[in-house]
Amino acid sequence: MRMIIVLLVGLMFVVPINSNAGQTEDPVLIRIADWEITRTQFEEIYRKNNLESMVVDPKELDEYLEMYINFRLKVMEAKNVGLDTNTSFIEELNGYRGQLARQYLIDNEVTEQLIEEAWERSQYDIRVSHILMELDAHAPPEDTVVVYQKMMEVRQRILKGESFADLARELSNDPSARDREATAGQPARRGNAGDLGYLSVFHMVYPFETAAYNTPVGEISMPFRTNFGYHIIKVTDRLPAMGRARVAHIMLMTPVEMEKEELIRKEEKIHDIHKKLLDGEDFGELASEFSEDRQSAQRKGEMQPFTSNRMVPQFIKAISELQEAGDYSSPVRSDFGWHIIQLIEKTPPPPYEEAYTELHNRLQRDARSQLGQEAVIKRIKKEYMFQEDLNALRKLYKVVDETIFEGQWEMSEANLYEQMLFSFGSTEFTLKDFKNYLFSNQRKQEPQNIPSYIYMQYQRFVDEKILKYEDARLEEKYPEFNRVMQEYRDGMLLFEITNEKVWSKATSDTTGLKSYFEENKDRYQADELREVRGIVIADYQNYLEKQWVTTLRDKYEIWIDFEVLETITFD
Repeated sequence: MRMIIVLLVGLMFVVPINSNAGQTEDPVLIRIADWEITRTQFEEIYRKNNLESMVVDPKELDEYLEMYINFRLKVMEAKNVGLDTNTSFIEELNGYRGQLARQYLIDNEVTEQLIEEAWERSQYDIRVSHILMELDAHAPPEDTVVVYQKMMEVRQRILKGESFADLARELSNDPSARDREATAGQPARRGNAGDLGYLSVFHMVYPFETAAYNTPVGEISMPFRTNFGYHIIKVTDRLPAMGRARVAHIMLMTPVEMEKEELIRKEEKIHDIHKKLLDGEDFGELASEFSEDRQSAQRKGEMQPFTSNRMVPQFIKAISELQEAGDYSSPVRSDFGWHIIQLIEKTPPPPYEEAYTELHNRLQRDARSQLGQEAVIKRIKKEYMFQEDLNALRKLYKVVDETIFEGQWEMSEANLYEQMLFSFGSTEFTLKDFKNYLFSNQRKQEPQNIPSYIYMQYQRFVDEKILKYEDARLEEKYPEFNRVMQEYRDGMLLFEITNEKVWSKATSDTTGLKSYFEENKDRYQADELREVRGIVIADYQNYLEKQWVTTLRDKYEIWIDFEVLETITFD
């Protein structure tokens, strides 16, 4: 109910922000106590809600004027009795404002570009191999340079002819690159030699995804950094996106420890099964009889639906070559065994318009969503002439020690803290301001390089202050934001006061309701109130509202310039 009221207020009664009050060419039309509205403002409101009326009907205009005055009286009364100071009201209004403000603190153009980019990437599955050299996200510059140079040396070795797979097994910090021996909980597994299989949008961290989609098939990327460290990648294939697939398969397992003779026997057997298919035997029956994937074998070989990143690359490659439902592959070898795959259904990615909402939602959950906010911060810095003194920041390097990573750092007092650190707009922040921020936000965590940690925290501090500064100016800076907030505030007040004076009262005031029924019994053709209670309550609400409006009109002085009203036209 409240949301409906708020929306109706937005459509009907909100005063436009581009006020012309005070200008002689735009006279005041209505004054209620100390609140007033000009002719132009009222015209805009009336036009907004009477789009079909090309010519003013004096009767309709008078009726609308009365409705508008009643609305303003109710909102004014709600403010005068302090409903806008209630904690619950303030919290709800602030919550709505926070949601609305986020739209102004994120660059929507950047967001739209990211959504379009994500859709374009979703049209392809990329098979990627990588070599990783780990590096702490907060490592100092000297360590970063060392790791980068090592990765450049590895890249040169590959370009000169060494095997990417061999170097991945030898050097990559990704443990999946190497074979793993059997443990009590897991069988032995073959390493992937850096091959991550087929991936698509949102399957990788954004810098990795960008490198993968920007590297041509067969080429080696330059080293690039993610939170895990430095990578180089090789793109080995690029296929039209599979989307979601349903397939059946016949599988013969070939575990790592299998003897050579048994491997040969399995290969011969899978080819025999393939020959039976060529001779016309039923795929499902053969899967039930021969497949060693017993879970799918119970369903005639059918597997659960999957996307490209959920299956070994040999599977995805084979499926890409199957066009029609019922088509099946030749025997395919994967790290797990031999397969014959039959296509049941492929559901490709939806068109852009259908995919938009899902892509938008996934974007909001992804780290790349910060790019929209970063663009706003960059713009605000330029707009408000941001300046900083990083030399001042470096003075903290000797003041902050390892105890900050235990949450035990104690602040010392020093004159240097009064030094300006950064400024923008009409605000200035000192080292002391940032020192207090460091102290308040310290917590127990893994130790880091102190200069890197301080600089990272400094960037967060700057971003928070810039966004807070901009947030505080949204009403002044964006008339549309101010208008929407006014709509919602007035709508909430209207709901609260009307609920108190009319809706709830009509149901809780049993004595008044019964008295109203007895006085108007002849209208309901019923002897008892319970027989027509719903209808009576609705009529009693209307009665209460009329009485209330009469009281409000007596309480507040209302002035209308009818000569100005007669000048309103929409020719």
